[in-house]
Amino acid sequence: MASHPLEERVCDDPDVGADHPPARFLRDSGLVVLPGEIRPREGRAWLVSWQGTRGVLRRLPVPATVADDAAEDVTWLHGFMARLAGAGFPSPRPLPCFGGMSWSIEGGWLWEIVSFLPGRAAGWAAVPPMEEIGALLGRYHVAVRQIPVTGQRPAALPLAEVPPVLLSHTLDAIPPERAALIRQLAAQLARDLDNTGHAARERIVIHGDFTNDNVIARGTPPAACGVIDFALAHRETPLADIGYGMWRSGRPHELADRLDLSRIRRFLSGYASVVPLTPDQASVIPLYARGRGLQMIAKRVRAGGNDTAMLTQVLWIAANAGEVEDALLAALP
Repeated sequence: MASHPLEERVCDDPDVGADHPPARFLRDSGLVVLPGEIRPREGRAWLVSWQGTRGVLRRLPVPATVADDAAEDVTWLHGFMARLAGAGFPSPRPLPCFGGMSWSIEGGWLWEIVSFLPGRAAGWAAVPPMEEIGALLGRYHVAVRQIPVTGQRPAALPLAEVPPVLLSHTLDAIPPERAALIRQLAAQLARDLDNTGHAARERIVIHGDFTNDNVIARGTPPAACGVIDFALAHRETPLADIGYGMWRSGRPHELADRLDLSRIRRFLSGYASVVPLTPDQASVIPLYARGRGLQMIAKRVRAGGNDTAMLTQVLWIAANAGEVEDALLAALP
């Protein structure tokens, strides 16, 4: 089971999630629960104070059969997050409140804690602009290039492993015509990755979900000032990080199943102002955006699910790859 770090999104409704962690657990860890609630991607979370530092405490169920896997995964992830924050990048840092550790597994639960990053999610607001979001991703890639990580995250699903998952599973829970289409797209993804030299590209620890929902903004006017939720961080090409971010933040609105060409152009323009890109690099980003949707399906299939709603956006990107590529090339200086 993977460990997923914390989304620092505070809800001020006092009636939501009023239960607290056990008093003895809090006392032994030196934690005090603060007002408000954190809404994580998975599990339960609380805003807490530890030695005067605000943090986010999260709890996830961990069956005994996968406790060792969970421990290995969270060790990899918190080690990376500690190095990233130590390098000065504005991101949550693990807090060693469990006897010098930032996580603990006990009683069938994984508890983990990182520092709280103040501000609000940039979301779909017009400010900060997309150029600023893209520039922050560029700054993140500059920072992580100084943090060597040789091993892959244990729970990761890199893009190269997506076609084998979709082609090897039976997909019995998915309607036959849809399953056949997914297999066709998976086979095409494998060919495209091979033809564009994916295996030989540079690898860094990508954020994996660098969307506007995970960019923290504050100030007047709001400025992009930090990044949260490293749930999907793993070693991959930085070009994938751009495509994965565009998958969601490049839409004209949250529920759209297509991309807004102006938004993705401005996003890449901001990125390229920090990290220069060649036309060949920009032209392959639509492949990674398309791969993102298939990766999401593969994760659900591997977990026994049958959610394929993201297939509509995959097909839109495939059908409009030329226009998407032109918009990205237009973003380069």
